[in-house]
Amino acid sequence: MVFDPLASHPVPVAEIERTTGLSKEVIRKWEIRYGFPIPGRDGNGERLYPADQVLRLRLVSRLLDAGRRPSQVVSLPLDDLEALVAKVSLAGAYDLGDFQTDIFRALKDHDPVRLAFLLQGQLRRQGPSLLARETIPQLNVLVGEAWLRGDLRVFEEHLYAQAIQDLLQGMVAAISSGPSGTPRILLATPPGEIHVLGLMSARVVLTLNGAECVMLGAQVPVVELVAAAQSMKIDVVGLSFSIAQPVRLIGRVLSELRAALPGHIHVWAGGMGVARMTRPLPGVAILPTLNQAIEVLETLQRSES
Repeated sequence: MVFDPLASHPVPVAEIERTTGLSKEVIRKWEIRYGFPIPGRDGNGERLYPADQVLRLRLVSRLLDAGRRPSQVVSLPLDDLEALVAKVSLAGAYDLGDFQTDIFRALKDHDPVRLAFLLQGQLRRQGPSLLARETIPQLNVLVGEAWLRGDLRVFEEHLYAQAIQDLLQGMVAAISSGPSGTPRILLATPPGEIHVLGLMSARVVLTLNGAECVMLGAQVPVVELVAAAQSMKIDVVGLSFSIAQPVRLIGRVLSELRAALPGHIHVWAGGMGVARMTRPLPGVAILPTLNQAIEVLETLQRSES
């Protein structure tokens, strides 16, 4: 990677957002939480960020745009960041480009009609599978980060979430009119988990790949999940966890569900929350991405054919 001459001098905190695309508030939060960056000080005691740290922050920003979470990348050394950015580029990570800019402009203009028009146009360009697997999860991350930075108000984030829900519901209606598929998958979130965008994206992707999905929605107690799975002849119970859920709680819910279900019913766990889990859970498939969910689905379909 060629070193950027524009970053060859220390950058004061007032310029950090313009230089890296990251807000001052986020940078300061990372200093406390991850021990990086480590700024120097000028004669007035103001923060100054050395050139190598500015470069690292730019790489971190690129990885966040590609869907990585701060906890995964902020503390990585420069060489690891460069390698990861190269890997993301080689993997063909979708560049939202002007579409992302237009989405955020519609949100800031408080224009739900324009927002829906943009999303429908992207659906026509990409098709439902790529949109649900790649673009919507990436947009979700970008909108969530913007909200955390204070770039979006709460009602603007809600405006986005409702538009995505409407889009996904329309996609499900368009693809669910055919014959029932296999396996039969029960989709829900556990108590305390109110975020359903990931769950709805999973429904679209799994249905497109031949599964039959039964949607229970948000905050379903484990005892009800078990009752539904047994009474509705479910093959897989799939739960979605957002990044807001503590890892310890995720593990406890999944362990309780696995113990309560008959052995022939599979348990899948998806969403950004499970990406932080470092220990496997016996009898539970941990699927942070929808591409991984497709792989596990295809394996199960082959074993049952």
